[in-house]
Amino acid sequence: MTDTATETPPTTEDTAPTGFGAALSTAYSEALAEVYDEVYPATPDLDDIGAFLLTLARPGASVLELGVGTGRVALPLAARGFEVHGVETSPAMLARLAEKDPEGRVTTHLGDLTALDLGRTFDVVLAPFNVLCCAMAVDEQIALMHAVARHTAPEGHVVTETFDPSDYHVQKRNEVATHPVADRGAVIESIGVLPASQNMMVQSTLLLDGAAPRSATTVLRYLWPSELDLLGGIARLELTARYAGWREQPFDGGDSRKMCVSVFRPLT
Repeated sequence: MTDTATETPPTTEDTAPTGFGAALSTAYSEALAEVYDEVYPATPDLDDIGAFLLTLARPGASVLELGVGTGRVALPLAARGFEVHGVETSPAMLARLAEKDPEGRVTTHLGDLTALDLGRTFDVVLAPFNVLCCAMAVDEQIALMHAVARHTAPEGHVVTETFDPSDYHVQKRNEVATHPVADRGAVIESIGVLPASQNMMVQSTLLLDGAAPRSATTVLRYLWPSELDLLGGIARLELTARYAGWREQPFDGGDSRKMCVSVFRPLT
């Protein structure tokens, strides 16, 4: 692991986001970067991720996080001593991360996740918080899994976190939720589902004091666990474990309140 830098290292731009899906996801992240940490605050589960990764890799191991965002996962991992790299499509998200990481503990890369090629491999490639679902079409998800595989060391691990789509798949009308933003407003989130294509239309409207309302929309494609295994197989990754959370709870499916944490190894 390299010595901690005294200044934040520059973000490298490896592959500019391309395609409609990447552009849509990037625009959505740009719009939410200002309030992201307040809408999705840190939870004890973030510490659980670091403890979980230590069951797979040695202390100080290299970790590549896809969709690093504002560093909610990456910074606790760096605090545990991991060598952390993070990839993100949104400059605004990376700017927020840089504000929280003046020591430059996380090396960041601005680029398209599906076309990523950093020219090296990592002990762990981590895709938390439904990052795989941000690829809105099957071909994009296949490309993303190939990108994951080519960045995984031969003895390394791939760890993904996706939501169980069981309840969403039968959703008949939009679900609306309100997320408070401290003392300055709220974000109203509406989710509609297209079961035939497994797409979710997510629209967030920001209502902040002193600012005109503004909206951002993105599209996700949810993955069934068996479909995730198939994508892994296409990229020559084999499933070795699956849990309903970072504390290795048994996964039995059928409950969208539970997450699906999957561990893969490269096929030899």
